[in-house]
Amino acid sequence: MKSGNNGGDGPVVSRILVIDDEQEMLNNYQRLLKRAGHQCLATTDATRLEELLADFRPEVVITDLMMPEVSGMDVLRRVHAWDPATPVILVTAYGSIENAVTAMKLHAADYLSKPFSMDELLQKVQEASSRRLLERVHEPAAPSPDEENSFHGIIGVSAGMQDVFERVRKVARMDVNVLVTGDSGTGKEAIARAIHKLSPRHNEIFVPIDCASLPENLLESELFGYTKGSFTGANADKKGLLEFANKGTLFLDEIGEIPMTLQVKLLRVLQERAFRRIGGREQIDVNIRVVAATNRDLAEEVRAMNFRSDLYYRLNVITLRLPPLRERPEDIILLAHHFLRAFANDHHLPAMTLAPETQEVLRRYPWPGNVRELQNAMEHAGTLAGDTLIRVEDLPSDLHGYASGTGRRREADFFEEKDRMVGDFEREYLINLLAENSFNISRAAQAAGCHRRTLYRMIHRHKINLKTIQEERRAMRGNPQRVEPARE
Repeated sequence: MKSGNNGGDGPVVSRILVIDDEQEMLNNYQRLLKRAGHQCLATTDATRLEELLADFRPEVVITDLMMPEVSGMDVLRRVHAWDPATPVILVTAYGSIENAVTAMKLHAADYLSKPFSMDELLQKVQEASSRRLLERVHEPAAPSPDEENSFHGIIGVSAGMQDVFERVRKVARMDVNVLVTGDSGTGKEAIARAIHKLSPRHNEIFVPIDCASLPENLLESELFGYTKGSFTGANADKKGLLEFANKGTLFLDEIGEIPMTLQVKLLRVLQERAFRRIGGREQIDVNIRVVAATNRDLAEEVRAMNFRSDLYYRLNVITLRLPPLRERPEDIILLAHHFLRAFANDHHLPAMTLAPETQEVLRRYPWPGNVRELQNAMEHAGTLAGDTLIRVEDLPSDLHGYASGTGRRREADFFEEKDRMVGDFEREYLINLLAENSFNISRAAQAAGCHRRTLYRMIHRHKINLKTIQEERRAMRGNPQRVEPARE
């Protein structure tokens, strides 16, 4: 049955979901509402609410307030989580001003006390349906859920991502190089694009290149271009990406994969803002901003002599670390719904939603592949789903073991143990580093290839008492002396 006003003069006809724990009341609702021309689905089982919402897609929900398993207030919250614009009418035999005020604060559309007349019920339904119809007329101007919870297309309401967004706002307006770090699949290119969009260069080109996907000779020719005849197959001059990116932003993804010989050439470009094509003599000036990204620990790569320290410091003017998905659980369901909406739109399917048990599995799973893995999981589930409700069995098999809860505990134990071991190693490394440098902070920082502030933060994080450590070290050597304070 179509919703609408039947030409503008008749009553609005709607799909109405009714929830009540008394079957006799449900029969009355169905009889009255169907007689008025509405399409009605009545149920005593509020535990299946999300499934019913997804399948029936009601335009008005009527629910009893006092029910044994799920209260009407819970129904109201869950309906608004599914679609905040769907009106909910609360009905109770225990009507009171307090209940009415609470319901209206939670944005209930209306409130009815038993017993009520048929005319009163139909009037409330008609008013709620009419308001919903008017809201739909103006809906294009309202932001979508993705727009409300996104930052330049990046979904995230967690504290970690909000901190990243704030840093991006500050960094973008300053024309400095930025290093974006984080595990694979955390969205480093999306952050790079946001930096470009918010920068003074936003009207110029954004040029991405994946440094890990090309062998050294091809990567060099892609970056620098070449002149005709410079090597076999060079039949004409070719511009490199550095030239294309002039006045814009060059995004170097997986910068840690660049071989040493290319690192030297890239460093020269960053220092001199000029380069030569392969086989060319002419110096080409460029004005570019570089945003680089890596899932490696470049500081460790520098210490291992796999990455040039001078290039590292050129790139690492500002560092933005993207948290892995397991550190931002508040974003998992938001992202899942976002990917489901995109999948449904791309394949011309009706809107899909996640069953409560499916949401719980998504929260439990550790997501080693991060946001990219979540997107793949939602596309997998959307493809296999038999209807518009995504169930646990629709998810990839890797996630099925987390339905019982055992997987979550096992994974939590793994990460807790990993964090403990890394913390122990870091603390011991710090103590040895300080001791080897006579507890001189500046000398220790220089030896570690980091800033003094970084050492101070690590000392504070591990609660290292320098005076106590010095006393212990001297006692171990059998040489108790007056302890000197740690020096700059």
